[in-house]
Amino acid sequence: MSGASHFAPESPARAPSLPLGEWPDVGVLHVDLDRLDQTMLTAVQSEDPQLNRMSEELITRGGKRLRPALLILAAQTGTADESLLLPVAAAIELLHAASLYHDDIMDRAATRRGAPSANALWGNMSAAAAGTHLLACAMKLLAPLPPEVVSAVAEATLTVCTGQLRETQHAYDLGLDEEEHLRIIEMKTATLIELPCRLGAQLASAHPRHVQALSTYGRHLGIAFQLTDDALDLTGEATGLGKPTGTDLREGIYAHSVLAALRLDPRGRLATILRRSALRATDVAEAISVTRDSGALAVTHALAARHAELAAAEALRSLPDSPTRSSLRSLASHAVTRRR
Repeated sequence: MSGASHFAPESPARAPSLPLGEWPDVGVLHVDLDRLDQTMLTAVQSEDPQLNRMSEELITRGGKRLRPALLILAAQTGTADESLLLPVAAAIELLHAASLYHDDIMDRAATRRGAPSANALWGNMSAAAAGTHLLACAMKLLAPLPPEVVSAVAEATLTVCTGQLRETQHAYDLGLDEEEHLRIIEMKTATLIELPCRLGAQLASAHPRHVQALSTYGRHLGIAFQLTDDALDLTGEATGLGKPTGTDLREGIYAHSVLAALRLDPRGRLATILRRSALRATDVAEAISVTRDSGALAVTHALAARHAELAAAEALRSLPDSPTRSSLRSLASHAVTRRR
């Protein structure tokens, strides 16, 4: 079945339940997301009921399911073996969930997707065990698959971990330069958005030029998404992000806008606030206000728009005109215009 891969060939095609309302042409996806979720829930089952509850927490809360959607779209550039797509999509989404668990522990986040985080509910040690369990379950899903798939996912996992470590090393670093900051975003966030784009095309035996184009698309899309998330975290529109506004700022993880504001005025009010040993709620609010007033948010939005443009216009140029390419371009636009 050329150019039309989906998870459930035995089921009637239906619109996916992706909360990407501003993404036109999403109907080209024939994805049974219920089957995807069930695959993940089955994969994480263990003999320990508590571990099961913790492992299921993020899966049952839903999410954008962006990565599985990208995998399916990328697979439509060729002809894919549908039996491979579901486990790969489920494994990548489990890796993403595992990274969120570990991220919340390191950031001491109290909420995730609008509800208490795993570490807030059960403590850091239990949440870390749950995250590691999700990682192991993802790798178990991948074990029967072709070695090149397993290798690609393992390499991506290592890159994400390295990015997380580099971000931690730069915590409270007021002098973090833009190049290093963007490299951290690329490693920590864009890697797991680039991965399904590349693997979907490879599993569909797409032309190598198209594989490279989709890989580049995913990298720029991931950077655009993260820059937009960081800006939303500073504009009081974090409800849809599932965490309180200013969480990262309090933990010394400075968004692009904060770093841009510091570069604009390295000895100004913002630097004075952030040098305090412990930020109170009023300090966080003032730091956010100073960042907004500096004009740095516009700098971040412009950079996010540039990466979205690199994804939509330049990376996809070699792909033939099709509903798939239209959907990918629309998603790139949505990445920087969304409010959650």
